[in-house]
Amino acid sequence: MSIKYFLDDLTAQTKSQSILVNLKWFLTCHTLHLTFFIRLGQSLRRVPLIGRILGFFVEYFIRIVFASDVSCRASIGPGFIVVHGHDIVIGADVVIGRGCKIFNGVSLGNKNIDLSSHENQPIVGDFVVMSTGAKILGHVNIGANSVIGANSVVLKDIPAGSVVVGVPGRVVGIRSNAGI
Repeated sequence: MSIKYFLDDLTAQTKSQSILVNLKWFLTCHTLHLTFFIRLGQSLRRVPLIGRILGFFVEYFIRIVFASDVSCRASIGPGFIVVHGHDIVIGADVVIGRGCKIFNGVSLGNKNIDLSSHENQPIVGDFVVMSTGAKILGHVNIGANSVIGANSVVLKDIPAGSVVVGVPGRVVGIRSNAGI
């Protein structure tokens, strides 16, 4: 399923169905390379017996080449867009919905490192934009069509269609197109 999702990721990034346009983007865009390796790792993890080992090597490759710590165990919906592919942290039990966009420096993970990641990591709704440096920590739900502002630290649930800024993150507005 993850490799099929990559085709959705590619189309979301390029906004084109043209094979040549998509091929050009795939060959030249480092953020698509990051997305490809995330999807590859997710797919390899499903291979019986050796999948976990192969997934580990892909995660390690992502750490070295892209300076990002992305777990291939994370559940990431189709249409995922990475805008600047470095310094991104996505924990193992994070759930990210369809059509989400993530910028550099974003962290999604545990608030309390003494607890396991299970049920201690964020759930991000569909079509959420996470701006540069945003930190979304703990078992919080981010509603669909929300925007998390640059360098915001989100520690509480956010309703759908919200615009969030600050430390700690607070809702400062509702998007007019939240129903889309």
